[in-house]
Amino acid sequence: MNKKDKKNMDKWLNILSKKLSGLKSLDRKDIIENYKDLWNEEFSQGKSANEILLGLRSINEIAKEFYEEFGIIKNHKGEVTKIKIVNSKTESTTSFFKEIKGFFIKTFGLLYSITAILISITLFLTFVAIIVAIPVALVLAFINFEFLVVLPLAIGVMGIGVIVSIFLFFLSSSSYYTVKAIFYKWFTKESLISKDKKKNSNKIMLCILIIAGSMGGVGAITSTVGNDSIYGSIISGNYLNKSENEIFNLEQAISDVFDGKENEFNDNSNIYIDFNWSSSPWSIFEINYNQELLNNTLTIEKNFNFKQTLGDQFVITQNTEKNYWNKNTNANGGSLYLNFNISAPWNAKFLSITPIKYKITYNFTINGVQAKKVFVRF
Repeated sequence: MNKKDKKNMDKWLNILSKKLSGLKSLDRKDIIENYKDLWNEEFSQGKSANEILLGLRSINEIAKEFYEEFGIIKNHKGEVTKIKIVNSKTESTTSFFKEIKGFFIKTFGLLYSITAILISITLFLTFVAIIVAIPVALVLAFINFEFLVVLPLAIGVMGIGVIVSIFLFFLSSSSYYTVKAIFYKWFTKESLISKDKKKNSNKIMLCILIIAGSMGGVGAITSTVGNDSIYGSIISGNYLNKSENEIFNLEQAISDVFDGKENEFNDNSNIYIDFNWSSSPWSIFEINYNQELLNNTLTIEKNFNFKQTLGDQFVITQNTEKNYWNKNTNANGGSLYLNFNISAPWNAKFLSITPIKYKITYNFTINGVQAKKVFVRF
């Protein structure tokens, strides 16, 4: 065998190998080796390359035969697909159910992915909202409260806010990677972050969580322990600031409501003190009888943890137009309604992290009857 014949043989074998690219590499290698042995045997008998080629079928026919033998078809683009010949009704039915199963799996995967994407977006937007809201809330807190009073709470809020933000961020990321796992082919690009960088970022995140957790714990403790803390004072009932008693003489207002029918008021009658505070901050009301007050008099003391100047801006006024008497025709008694308005500064309305407590004392005597059933509504 001369060099030219060997070159022709190698060329023919290479073409055949390419035509058989759809087969497994081991099968293809065995076939090429067999044909190589065939060529060498023909050469040993003194045949030339041209004579050997005349005795062989075309490469396309050879490839087609092997594809059919291995149960593989090849389309016009050169792509190959493994095929399975269904020889029975049972196998056909099984194939049908597999298709149905695959359809439901894909449908579930799609719905799950859409849900995961929506959850991911929601969590991420919440994360962004917290990051934006915390600085705004802290600024308002320092405006509404004394610096040293609100400082522990601010430290705690920053720590807890960071922890919650990181938690939401990781939940958002988890939802994203869930979708990525389902549609893996859509996300074939490699991560731009190396393993070393990921390890470093995890270490940094752990340090941030430890610091934030410490801040949250210290802030929570110092905000609730002690009568001088912002929430400890509320727990003990000793608010940090209070206003002077506001005195409301309601003699004329009550007289105008009854308009000479005071005799309808008796021991079973009720008095309702209504406060309109729809846009006012978090409020608590406490009411007690005080016999030392003048007849038909009401006093209100405001207790709060706001700055003294801010708490003094809470204004309480009578709303005499809404006062009225409702006589109960089915039984002895009736109800007297006395209406008040509460107005508060805008910044107190926007950020009310502690309540304002209204301590109300009263002394009502109508038609010679001391009122015993007095209620506050808001």
